[in-house]
Amino acid sequence: NVYSFFVTYANIDRFTPGSSGTSPEPSELDKWIISELNQLITDVDTALDGYNPTEAGRKIESFVNDLSNWYVRRSRRRFWKSENDADKQLAYTTLYECLVTLSKLLAPFTPFLAEELYQNLVGSVFPEAPDSVHLADFPVADVAKIDKQLAADTRLAMKVSSLGRAARSQAGVKVRQPLAHVVVSVASHSEQATLERLKAQVLEELNVKDLVIKGVVETLKLGEKGSAHAAQSKYPGHHLLYQR
Repeated sequence: NVYSFFVTYANIDRFTPGSSGTSPEPSELDKWIISELNQLITDVDTALDGYNPTEAGRKIESFVNDLSNWYVRRSRRRFWKSENDADKQLAYTTLYECLVTLSKLLAPFTPFLAEELYQNLVGSVFPEAPDSVHLADFPVADVAKIDKQLAADTRLAMKVSSLGRAARSQAGVKVRQPLAHVVVSVASHSEQATLERLKAQVLEELNVKDLVIKGVVETLKLGEKGSAHAAQSKYPGHHLLYQR
């Protein structure tokens, strides 16, 4: 789906990989996905060195889910806007880098799919590139681009957004219906600071007008009409969802 999305809109906008031009400063979202990409390269390399292809495959699957469900979701307006500006080009470049790298990481697992992705993304654009993904160098992580704090912060925003959507679903309130506020109880001051900084992302994802942060155990409440409550218990892996 991510590949299809990229090809569809890149063709419409006539995106050319590697085209020269002044690029704006990458957004926090761009920095996050590139950080995750380089962390993925490290994890896959470590897993394969340890003869654990199953773990490597799981890491790739998790990254693809994050790429689709967060990066592309959060970047859709950048791709959809009519202006073919530098920010849109940066979004294309970032997504292109992720897809090309994925084609190389997938090569040992799904050789034919990886080859098709590589030929369409690289072979058809760069004649001087290796003739096959299986002749290309395996990706090497740029550890300087791995930002563990940014990864943790983004993961918290994703978690709160997921709990919020679950609360809406439990209450039968669709995301397209705006609500007055969302209340989140956090476990630490650092989580509070993170959510305050990423407030706009959570509000947009949940379609609410305000974010209220308080408490110790992570709870999430949506109101007014059709209010619901979602909570994560203090025991890992136990989630409580119920209608108020």
